[in-house]
Amino acid sequence: MNVLIRPKKILGLLLMIILFLEIANIIGLVYYFNDTNIKWLFNLFNIRTEGNIPAYYSSVTILIASFLLGFISFFRKANGLSYFLWLVLSIIFLYLSVDEAVQLHERVGVLFEKKFSFTGYLYWAWVIPYGILFILFSVVYFFKFLPQLPKKFVRLFIVSGAIYVIGAIGVEMIGAKNYSSSNFSEVVNAICYSIEEFLEMLGIALFIYSLLLYIKEEIVITLNKTA
Repeated sequence: MNVLIRPKKILGLLLMIILFLEIANIIGLVYYFNDTNIKWLFNLFNIRTEGNIPAYYSSVTILIASFLLGFISFFRKANGLSYFLWLVLSIIFLYLSVDEAVQLHERVGVLFEKKFSFTGYLYWAWVIPYGILFILFSVVYFFKFLPQLPKKFVRLFIVSGAIYVIGAIGVEMIGAKNYSSSNFSEVVNAICYSIEEFLEMLGIALFIYSLLLYIKEEIVITLNKTA
């Protein structure tokens, strides 16, 4: 049984798509700030907007990561290996895919904003519950999940996760500070969310690469040996 997986080629393809989306986003923003009549370009490629090409791309790639995690958990279970934490990761990424498509985190934030008056870095209050859950998740996976992996994959998972979280929460909080300021700048806001979404897409692309590499080196080799 010969199974061919090329993680580097897939990573290269994802990086080219991300670069194209970022360039299209920037061009759309330039037209938007110059008040031209080409608003359709802004709406189609603006990285912050729902229901357009970048939003669908992000949702689909996170869903792919969920599928790959599910496949790994299924394989490990079938071979008598620990699989539960892989399955939990798959479910989390499935949720993140839905969240990316319909912006569930913003609805969560509204619930907090109704009870508390946040400003500054916490203006978008969804970062509080998501941040707490991320810390709890990180503690569990740092001590329970990562030690199971070869060191190469530990590094890849940590780097890809850090890139994603820096964008999704770190840059988001910087954007919130600007948004809630009396000196709000629409240009700074656009720069912040462009960097934020770029880091999120980059983190997911690297994570997909890591999962494909894991499948290639830890699973496909096993399948080829038993074929």
